[in-house]
Amino acid sequence: MRQRSGFTTVLLAVAVLGGTAEAYCQEGPFGFQIRGGFTRPLAGFRDPAQGWEGEARSGSSLAMGFTFPLFRVFGGYLGFSEHRFGCDEAVCPRGKPWVATGFDVALRSVIGRGRLRGWIQGGIHTHRMEGRLRGNPNPVTSRSDDSGGYEVGAGVLIQVGERTSLAPGVRYGLGNVPFEGRSTLGLRYMVFDIGLMLGF
Repeated sequence: MRQRSGFTTVLLAVAVLGGTAEAYCQEGPFGFQIRGGFTRPLAGFRDPAQGWEGEARSGSSLAMGFTFPLFRVFGGYLGFSEHRFGCDEAVCPRGKPWVATGFDVALRSVIGRGRLRGWIQGGIHTHRMEGRLRGNPNPVTSRSDDSGGYEVGAGVLIQVGERTSLAPGVRYGLGNVPFEGRSTLGLRYMVFDIGLMLGF
């Protein structure tokens, strides 16, 4: 219920903003962006009471995707991302990170006309996690099944060229990731990154 209400709030915010300001979906009819930054887990996502141990830590984040017009103030976004989470050395050999990869299908809107504009985005984000756990005698690789979740975010576009902008932003992600033979992992995290946006 909380996931649905959060996504609904984002969509309502886009609609309200779109009614009070001129809005454009992206830099041009189509756009491409590549993003880099870091993830910050909001809690240790491996819970000893549920068969997980240790604490999650911050790690790197990379993402890329395409934007395109849909309807009025709304544009679409299709992308791929990789989020890394640091792992307790007592649990993971040599502190090897856990890696979450996923695809995004989202609604997006860019507000304003000047060189400094706001953007807001929200949609479905898939999760597939992989990591290594200490074992006896050798480490064990653990891979999750694919699962659905959400990412919502906002930021600004800073125009630096005719169709080129920098796009710092922050996103919130959540999902429940199932593992065979282990309990489901509740994933909650923030992403702080900056993107390079190219319009066509």
